[in-house]
Amino acid sequence: MKARHIFIVIVLVCGLGMLSANAQTTKTVTGAEISFDKSTLNFGTLNVGDVKVGTFTFTNTGKKPLILDNVVSNCDCTVLDWSKKPVMPGKTGTIKATYTAKNSGKISKWVTVMSNAETDRVILRLAGEVK
Repeated sequence: MKARHIFIVIVLVCGLGMLSANAQTTKTVTGAEISFDKSTLNFGTLNVGDVKVGTFTFTNTGKKPLILDNVVSNCDCTVLDWSKKPVMPGKTGTIKATYTAKNSGKISKWVTVMSNAETDRVILRLAGEVK
């Protein structure tokens, strides 16, 4: 009898967990939301001193205007420029990354995008190799 009660409790807990997971995947967006065309810019192979420019394009997939509060890189080798005006629902904006190759080795730099979106912080990546 005791084993049966434990089994019932386990089944109930698993069922509630599945319902909770399903509720999270069907979240309704009511505010701004940001979606990127890609999460990595690959600059390929560069030489020391080369300058490469790449662009991340994003879309406001939410229902309210999207505002990028700040966009920062983890190194001074990358200069960032982004859309400063609110991006209306369904519209796109860009983040331009200008990378200056200063040292040889693998490029693995991060760009953090902070906004008023429901996903308020997105990490993007710059990749490549400097010879």
